[in-house]
Amino acid sequence: MAESQFWIGIHGIIAERGRLVVLRRAARMPYRPGHWDLPGGHLTLGESFEECLAREAAEETGLAIEIERMLGLYKAPPDPYVQALFACRPAGARRELVLMPGEHVEGRWVTVEELARLSDVIPYLEGMLRRGMLDYLK
Repeated sequence: MAESQFWIGIHGIIAERGRLVVLRRAARMPYRPGHWDLPGGHLTLGESFEECLAREAAEETGLAIEIERMLGLYKAPPDPYVQALFACRPAGARRELVLMPGEHVEGRWVTVEELARLSDVIPYLEGMLRRGMLDYLK
């Protein structure tokens, strides 16, 4: 079997008091526009997982974060994506979301139950819900 290229996505479950941050992808995004997603992005060369997540969280939400632990990896064939998922909490007093223009059009703090009722949740996040990977927030 031939090897093929894939992307590593680093995503944070930024949570506090049973709620987590979700972001709605902008219409101009090439992958799953309009879908709800977690803060995060692709790992770049020379970056650690933690550096990538801190950078992406700050860019996409305006929040500084503290990474608590890695929750696991998620891969759904045939997509060329592997997601590394981390439990995080906001650092400092700020909780207001400041979105990155052009990438996200809406951000919310939601419970796991509210997330499960949203339509247009990005596939890996739906898979996480089905597998119970967010149940620790309940």
